[in-house]
Amino acid sequence: MSRGVCPGLERTPTGYLCTYSQKQVNPYAWYCLGDYYECPIYIQYMKTRGVQAKPETKPTQTVQSLQQVQAQTTQARAVVTTVKVETPPAVDTEDELIRNSENILGKFEGSAKALDNKWRDYENSVQSTKQSWEVDKMRLMRYISILTRISEKYSEDLKEIEIRRSMGLINEDTYNKLRESVQKKLDKINNKLKELNTRYQEIDNQINQHYRRLLMTTVTPETSKLKLSLAKLEEMYREGRISKEVYEKLKAEIQGVIGQ
Repeated sequence: MSRGVCPGLERTPTGYLCTYSQKQVNPYAWYCLGDYYECPIYIQYMKTRGVQAKPETKPTQTVQSLQQVQAQTTQARAVVTTVKVETPPAVDTEDELIRNSENILGKFEGSAKALDNKWRDYENSVQSTKQSWEVDKMRLMRYISILTRISEKYSEDLKEIEIRRSMGLINEDTYNKLRESVQKKLDKINNKLKELNTRYQEIDNQINQHYRRLLMTTVTPETSKLKLSLAKLEEMYREGRISKEVYEKLKAEIQGVIGQ
């Protein structure tokens, strides 16, 4: 049986249309160019008309045009594996478009909700850490203050040893032993104080940085209170109730906290 062009194939500005199914179709991957009478769509269409499926032809001009296209794509079609399916490839239907849109929205609704939960956790964590730090920081500063006084006491002990030596109250051997012992203690405590102060500054800066970020992005009672304090400070300065030095110092401290 000769090969031909399906009479239901129609070329449109946007591609090829199967007039039987009213869907776009790729004629080079379907039955349209060749054994179209074996196409399940063509067979079903002919059955609805009570006609046995058999090859038909279109007007000469249309057939020749499609046959020319067919000749140009013979080599490409030779490597295409024909997959017989119920319906040809088609554009998304309304239901598919709606379903795909809902899938995208559902995906990011969950992501947005997760971000909200993470942000609330972050806010709570910053507030809790800041409050705990302010309490424990006072104890830490007290410990460091005591260690600083101990360091000063060791420095005084070294001076006393030097005086005792100069006055002849201790011999050279005793002097060397006492000085070495006290110097080791002084060096140890000074090194530890330096380490503690460095770590304290790093932690305090990190926590305050998070706290300032929270105040800048969230309206909290603390933010409102600090802004009210800043307004009162401005008023006191204008009325001459505080000096410029005090005004600038307090203003810088408040603005440093609220991030202005």
